[in-house]
Amino acid sequence: MLHRTAVLAALLIATVPILAQPPTATPPPGQAPRNAQPPTPAPGQPPRSEQPPTPVPAPRATTPPAPAAARREGQPVNIKVEFTITDQRGAAAAVKRTLTLLVADERTGYIRTQSQVIQVGSVPLNVDASPTVLSDGKIRLGFNLQYDWPAPLEANAASTRGTVVSTSLHDQMSVILESGKPLVAAQSADPIGDRQVTVEVKATVLR
Repeated sequence: MLHRTAVLAALLIATVPILAQPPTATPPPGQAPRNAQPPTPAPGQPPRSEQPPTPVPAPRATTPPAPAAARREGQPVNIKVEFTITDQRGAAAAVKRTLTLLVADERTGYIRTQSQVIQVGSVPLNVDASPTVLSDGKIRLGFNLQYDWPAPLEANAASTRGTVVSTSLHDQMSVILESGKPLVAAQSADPIGDRQVTVEVKATVLR
């Protein structure tokens, strides 16, 4: 009887530590156990790095190009442009020629004239004008003038060395004018003779 009691007590003592151990926590699906060791790489493969991936920088926002500035349409007015060409040769009487054209604000007008002269050839008289009415009422005028007038032919001019038969004039400039007031814009001299050509310009806003 005593022998059976001792054996039963020994079995109960051996069973108590096993029952006292807490149950192993089962991780949720898709999650590795807490104390799980990383998998061992296969032979020949480099070990997998445990560092987090490097973040990729976001692309910079590009600034859209500025829209092209709209062309200024100009004011709904006409400008009367007058050119007075004074051709002076020595003590001889001056010869004047006047050209007049109407041009809208911020637009371009032109005159083309050409004559054929015996023993001289083609003689042009061309002008281009581009007026702009400014905010203060003044006028900015860009113009291009091509002018030629042959010298009077003398009886022996064809056989005389150094005789000036024709001189060409070409002016191109931009000036500021007050409406209705003339301005001497250019004065040219003959490179050989005593000829002088003066260009006077006037621009008037027509309201």
